[in-house]
Formats: sequence, C-alpha cells, structure tokens
Amino acid sequence: MTAFLLTCVLLASDATAQQDFEVDVLVSRGETGPGLSKVDTYTRIPISKLSFINTVNGFSAGYDVKLDVTQLSEEGRIRNLVESKIWQSKMSVDTYAGTQMDAEFDVTTQTFEINPGRYIFEYSVTDDNSKQTYYREYDVFVRDLSGPVAISDITLLESFDDQNFTIVPKVGGRVQSNEKGFQVFYEIYADDGRDVVITQQVERTRSDDATGARADELVYSKEEIATLEKGRTQYLVTMPVAELEVGTYRLSVDVESLDGRPVASVSRRVDVAWSGLYDHIEDIDQAIAQLEYIAKKRDLNFIKSAPNSVERQQRFNQFWDRRDPTPGTTRNERMEEYYYRIASANRQYSASILDGWKTDRGFVLVRFGEPDHVQHKPYSFGYEPYEVWVYERIGRQFIFVDETGFGDYQLLVPVWDERTKLY
Repeated sequence: MTAFLLTCVLLASDATAQQDFEVDVLVSRGETGPGLSKVDTYTRIPISKLSFINTVNGFSAGYDVKLDVTQLSEEGRIRNLVESKIWQSKMSVDTYAGTQMDAEFDVTTQTFEINPGRYIFEYSVTDDNSKQTYYREYDVFVRDLSGPVAISDITLLESFDDQNFTIVPKVGGRVQSNEKGFQVFYEIYADDGRDVVITQQVERTRSDDATGARADELVYSKEEIATLEKGRTQYLVTMPVAELEVGTYRLSVDVESLDGRPVASVSRRVDVAWSGLYDHIEDIDQAIAQLEYIAKKRDLNFIKSAPNSVERQQRFNQFWDRRDPTPGTTRNERMEEYYYRIASANRQYSASILDGWKTDRGFVLVRFGEPDHVQHKPYSFGYEPYEVWVYERIGRQFIFVDETGFGDYQLLVPVWDERTKLY
C-alpha cells in the first residue's frame, strides 16, 4: 500500500476562535527502533499575530518555535528533559492587507521518536520582528504502539493530495457545522495478517450536570470486517456526518476479533464550530427583528425606518460592519455566531406559539452561547420540572422552570440578577 506523507502548508481556515497559536500532537508507531513511538507535532499561528516589515520583495515576517519535551514519572513528577528542538518559519505577502488576514495561518511540523510515557510539551513561539514570545504547555501521553495490534492517533484532515500522496492535518481539531462530512487518517499495525472487525463512531459528548456526568449521543457508526496486513495498514476515511450541531464530539476507532474480543482502540476529540452565515438567515426582515438581543432600541428603529428595502439592507450591513472583529476580511465572525445561535435556539426550543429564539431558553442561548453544563430535573412530587444551565466561563447559572408541564420553561430570575452568580 502506498504511504501517505504528512505535510504542512500556508492554509486558510474557517475557525472563528483566535489564539496566539495552536498545537496538535499525533502519535504513530516508531520506525527506527523497537518500542519507540513516533511523534508528529504541528503548530499553527494566525498570520495577523505576526509582525511584518516592508521590504523590496513585499511584507516579510518570520518566527522561531522552541519545543522542550520533559518526561514525567507515573506519579506526575518531573524526571528529565528528553527532547529540545528549535525550528524557523519565514514568509512574505505582497500587500499590507495580506498581513491582516485572521483566517490565514502558517503551519509548521517536527517529527521525532521517544519512548511511550507521560510528558510535558512546552512550546514557545518568538516573532522575529517584534520579539514577542507566546507560550503553550501540554500534558501529553505517548501511547505504547508495540503490541500485536495497535492503532495510531487519528489525524483530522484539512486536505489530502492523492497524486503526491500527502495529507495536511487540521491543527486544532475543528470542523464547520455546515460541512458535509470530514476526513480522517489513521494506521493499524499488526504483527501478522488477520481478519478483524473495525468500528468507526462519532458521538456528541454532553455534560448533564455540574459534576461532569457525561451522556453521549451516537451520531454515526460504521462496522466492517477487514483483513489486516502484516505491518502497517493505512486508512483514509470520510465520516459522512452532515450539519453537525456546534459542540464537542468524540471520534473513535475500535478493532475487535471476529468473535468479539477487544483488540485495540483509539479516540480523539473533534470540535464543531459555527459555519457560514447565510445558512442561518432566511429573511432580512426577520434577521433585523432578531437583533433585539444585541441592538440598542435607537439602532433597531433606525434600521427599521429605512425608506426602502435597499436602504434597510445597507443599514443592517453597517450595523454588523461596526462590530466585525476582523474588518478587511470577507467574514464577520461575530455576526455568524449570533445568527447561528438564533438558528440553534429555533431548532431546539420552538413551540406552537413562539419561535425558539423568543423563548427564555432561546434568549439565554443567544446571549451567552451553549452552557458548559446542564442539570435536568424531571417532575417529582412537589416539584415542577426544571433545568439549571451552568456557565462556568462567566461565573453564572440560570434556572428554568416548567410550571405548566408542557415544556414551556421560564427563566426563574433575570439574567442580570445577582442570584445568578456561581460564587
């Protein structure tokens, strides 16, 4: 079987969450010595985070990446430094506008082999021109893949080239909610040829309460009998899961013997982010009315009082242009997020009388996004059904009570009330 090569490129992304840089660490079976695991580590930095200087060849930037890998004991104590690497990346763009693109990223990669175990990966990225340094630290468990059957880590793909046999990973592990599916790459290693059952699954992971109790919702599963070759078998797979809701998912691959005995398994987290805006806006007048939760009354009246539909559209666009976190780009991430939340509220909470975004739960969802935890309390003697939405990231919780018993959950106290504070 032809081997695919991992590669890195300057790439565009739809990710809305901006960080100084992001990292992925992917483990596969080592090739230079018995018992070793190969580590591919990727860094991705937004172009707009870099400092460019004007040169005769355009605008130029560069940065250094330093990685220190420190081994930990089974008790979590620091043992010794096992790897220290420094590498560079340089780039140039033709125009100043090209230096401000938040949706453009530079990706670098390094590969090395180490013994299985627990490690601290410490990254620092230093801008050549500004000398600004960004830091990230990760607790990484490098799995032992030397068993008779083992599976590499799952690589979520940005793209692949079947002509040159190269793949580009999605650093950060995010897909968009309007994607028609996503592609993954993994390898299965076997000491001898054998027939097995391979199961691929995608589950949405939810926390039902503040204690972290988890309830998984299966959204995709495929089981097939396969013949493993001795050595390394590569899989390039499309997961045909379309229109996923925003949230966290677990992608898993399990290998069993034909009689059902577990042989090997691996899983990884996949985050689904907001997709393109116009999938969630059906009508401009409706979209204007839905500004109620974000626009001041005078702004809303100004847009609605436009003398004609063309002017109304222009005023609507101007309202969102002033709130665009990435002016100069083709996308307005804040606008997209807002209307995705509207659409999500309509899907989840629409009743016979009210659209979902007009309900109390819809209002909180649009204002604050998906809660970190939800406690569901069904009807019991002396108590109406209620839900508690916990937002640890803002230190708030909101309680909704279904006094009628027909799913019409009402907010117990207003969102601004001090009693909504967690602490």
